[in-house]
Amino acid sequence: MTLTIQHIRHATSLITIQGKTILLDPMLSDTGELPPIPFTRHVRRNPTVPLSVPLETFKHIDAILVTHLHVDHFDKTAKKILNKKMPVLCQPEDQQRILSWGFENVFPIEQFKHWEGIDFTRIRGQHAKGNISKLLGPVSGFILNTPDDGSLYIVGDCVLTDQIKQVFEQHKPRICIVNAPNAQLLFGSVITMIPEDIGTILKTSPSTKVVAVHMDAIRHCTSSRKDLLQYIEQQQLLDSVVIPEDGEYIYF
Repeated sequence: MTLTIQHIRHATSLITIQGKTILLDPMLSDTGELPPIPFTRHVRRNPTVPLSVPLETFKHIDAILVTHLHVDHFDKTAKKILNKKMPVLCQPEDQQRILSWGFENVFPIEQFKHWEGIDFTRIRGQHAKGNISKLLGPVSGFILNTPDDGSLYIVGDCVLTDQIKQVFEQHKPRICIVNAPNAQLLFGSVITMIPEDIGTILKTSPSTKVVAVHMDAIRHCTSSRKDLLQYIEQQQLLDSVVIPEDGEYIYF
């Protein structure tokens, strides 16, 4: 069985695993339909690029997986158009808000959940360092594992912490999706991974294939695909890192 990732835009992907299609972190608004990100120096609206697929695409999914509820990971269009009976898997802190949006089947993952032949393990994350982390609220990553497909680690909007390094040391995931746009708030607070973190991850787990996303769609993300490509070329990591374009399929 083939594991497939279709990168839609920003942090949004369609993951097909164990024959099920899971929508990850749905930001489905058209260009300019979302406000500027608070506490950044950018005053123009988001996203900066259109959705790469028609909205009808999201009628053909089996579940939704949400790392956290910032507007660029679960937006107003997603709340409006997604089937309210669709299973939603999330961190426990987000269950009540998602229920309040009318979704009926919301499954919080405290540590572990088995769903439709897929094992989900939640990894606690940290959206920034210091007090900024409290401002931004909780965020999680998830490891999806099946006997046929191996492990896929969705890291989420996390800075690279010692705990996440330990996850790579212990699990050595076959594939990981990393948000590495060097997103910044005012005063230079970095709130995601940066290109150099991918190098650290691959030193820790050289067999992992990295899918790098979260670039070229929201204004406070300061590293572009071009920037990341330049870094991985310099570090000779081209065989280990994929930087998908919006709408692109990746087959494993």
